[in-house]
Amino acid sequence: MANWTDILLNTLKLTDEVQKLNGLTEKLSDKSIDMDKRLVRLETLVEIAKYQSQPPM
Repeated sequence: MANWTDILLNTLKLTDEVQKLNGLTEKLSDKSIDMDKRLVRLETLVEIAKYQSQPPM
């Protein structure tokens, strides 16, 4: 059976790992938001180009 110091050390290690994962998740979220913004701009450019390439009726 683990004693209280082992439990405390494991808890501290787990807390540190969770904080690291939280930071990585936030970075990933920021990158995803940037990619979403880029995708919207590309879609807009494609739509504009599509309508400009069609002859007027």
